[in-house]
Amino acid sequence: MTLFQASQRGALALGTFALVTAGSVALTRALTAERIETHQLAYQHRQLQEVLPEALANTPVTQVLESTFTLPNPEALGLASDSQGWWVSDSEINNQSRNGRSAVILPVVTRQGYNGEIRLLIGIDEQQRISGVRVTQHQETPGLGDDIERSRSDWITDFNGLGLDSLPPEGWAVAKDGGHFDAFTGATITPRAVVNAVHKALQYATYTPLPITFEESTL
Repeated sequence: MTLFQASQRGALALGTFALVTAGSVALTRALTAERIETHQLAYQHRQLQEVLPEALANTPVTQVLESTFTLPNPEALGLASDSQGWWVSDSEINNQSRNGRSAVILPVVTRQGYNGEIRLLIGIDEQQRISGVRVTQHQETPGLGDDIERSRSDWITDFNGLGLDSLPPEGWAVAKDGGHFDAFTGATITPRAVVNAVHKALQYATYTPLPITFEESTL
């Protein structure tokens, strides 16, 4: 074998190795991305059920996922056009009338977080009360701002049962700003962003035509 032939064979082997390595890396990335997307979807599906009122908490996730509707003026919730919410009613189960309980779930995006976007799901029942709030995605500082996660603390449950009229307008703020809600030690921007987003969602539900029929407030 001549030196030239040996060089060619070496170059071919190196090129083949590079192609195989690149293909393996690309395949691994694709599979990893698919797994991450699957896990994110599963996580959101669980969150959808968690923000429903107790009377609807056992609604099958498949039914929740099928109950989408197009959100009017989604930009008010920080969303892109053609975004969807969910409307869940127990009267739809097996086409039988039951208690007439229903709720809407609104996806909300606030860009007031310390490190960018915070994405939430907010459940609102037929009495215009919050049935649950969950953070589905954020990049807040671990150990500080991530207390907005339900798995980290119960702070996010402070919204449960509140309606727009439960607090005066100035009450929809963190305590440092003279409002009702506690902030976190060393992290005020993150809870402030979430409080503002929840308040806006209640205002949106009050003044925007939605599939749900709200009852008159007794307060």
